[in-house]
Amino acid sequence: MKFGRKTIIWLLVLIVFLGGAVGLWFGVVQPMWKKEAPAAGKPAAKNGDLDRTYKVRRDDLVIGLSQGGYVNANQKHKMSLQANYNTKLLWIIEENTKVKAGDILAKFETEKLKEQIEDLEIEIDDLKKELELAIESRKIQISTNAADLQAAEEKLLQANDEMRKYYRFERTSKRDELDLAISNAEAAVEAAQNNYDTVRDRDPEVSEDENPDEKKRKLLKEAQTKVDERETALNNAEGNLRVFRRYDNPSKITRLMNACQQAELNLRKVKISTESKIVQVNKSIENFRRRIRRTSDRLDRYKSYMDMMELHAPVDGVVIYGDPDQRWSKIEVKLGMDINKRQVLITIPEMSNLMVEFDLPEQYRSKVSVGNRAVVSPDSLPGLKFDGTVSHIDTLPVNLVYWDSSSPKVYKSKIKLDQQSAKLVSGMSVQINIVTRTIQNTIFVPVEAVFEDDDRFFVYRTGVGGPKEVDVKIGVSNDNFVQIMEGLKEGDMVCLYQPYQKVDGTQK
Repeated sequence: MKFGRKTIIWLLVLIVFLGGAVGLWFGVVQPMWKKEAPAAGKPAAKNGDLDRTYKVRRDDLVIGLSQGGYVNANQKHKMSLQANYNTKLLWIIEENTKVKAGDILAKFETEKLKEQIEDLEIEIDDLKKELELAIESRKIQISTNAADLQAAEEKLLQANDEMRKYYRFERTSKRDELDLAISNAEAAVEAAQNNYDTVRDRDPEVSEDENPDEKKRKLLKEAQTKVDERETALNNAEGNLRVFRRYDNPSKITRLMNACQQAELNLRKVKISTESKIVQVNKSIENFRRRIRRTSDRLDRYKSYMDMMELHAPVDGVVIYGDPDQRWSKIEVKLGMDINKRQVLITIPEMSNLMVEFDLPEQYRSKVSVGNRAVVSPDSLPGLKFDGTVSHIDTLPVNLVYWDSSSPKVYKSKIKLDQQSAKLVSGMSVQINIVTRTIQNTIFVPVEAVFEDDDRFFVYRTGVGGPKEVDVKIGVSNDNFVQIMEGLKEGDMVCLYQPYQKVDGTQK
């Protein structure tokens, strides 16, 4: 086939143009793409191309830990019924409502409380009236006690007077009377005896018709009779004195002493009785006062509960039902529900002071310390990142599922944000990258470039003859990159895929 001159010229121009395009592709475009390979800390793009490669570089390798967490408020105002009183929920504001400080959040039933306050007021009035009656009764009892004491004291005084009177006058007078009777009787006996002696010694005067002897016997008999009568009277007087000394006087003294003792005993009984009655009345008065005081305290407490039957927002914020920190026991808030003291009904987190909480797995505890830097990425705000610092790690681990002792152990931890942002809200889920270590000026490659065969690690290094296995010694790694200690040098190109597989020791 013969070609014309113009045809040959056009073919040469086309060949030159194609040669220039090929040179531009391999000399400019492809090297530029290789320079734009993934940088430290970013995984290589997975676009399905079989010639994905990575240029080994030397840079700072950041070692860290990725964990999920959530945003929480440093201070959450947990609203609950402060009154020690069981009631019911009458009204509540809708959840997620934005409120201002002082806004009403919830109202509780107060009808029963009002009735109890009225009953207590009536009870206090009745107790005060009973107290007044008890005080008047005490006045009457004091007067009665004084009269009873005076009567008992007068009886004792009378008994003592009778005793003194007997000792000083009656006993002496009686004894003198008896002694005088004896003396008179003795004088009478002596006179009668003298008369008898006179009659006996002297002859009687007789008339002519009387017998002298007969008359003398008669006179002697009469005289003897008088002597006997006087002696009998003397014996009676002496007997009366003996009876007085042995019986009448001791008996009288005993009777008077018993009367004094009885009067004294009666006085003591009256004193004890009056004191006991006063004590009883005072106890009754004190009991009324104590009941009034106790009932008044209860009334004041119930009245103070009236001010607690509404919940008001302490700060500006957003309403959350229940206690968000009690994730396993969230209450169902509904009208008419029973409300108990300190049962968290509403929580208002302070959005101006947020932090991040996360569960640090037990196996990573030794790698993370308070003060480590962290980067927080909200799940709902792609592309936004917030810097912070690990501010707290619990001393003791707990089960991830608190009721399951076999669940993994975690350390409750917190991250303090460097700056607050209005885009963050309490409860927001986030991803956390904690920087635990930075290795200065080291060689590293993406993790997908390193392969493992038993205890051997290798990469596929590209060259003129195609990919070639190269054994490497690896160091530390993060989720995206692994440190290369030996086997590669800066500038080497490695595959980010496995270009062929080995089957029974041969390449496939």
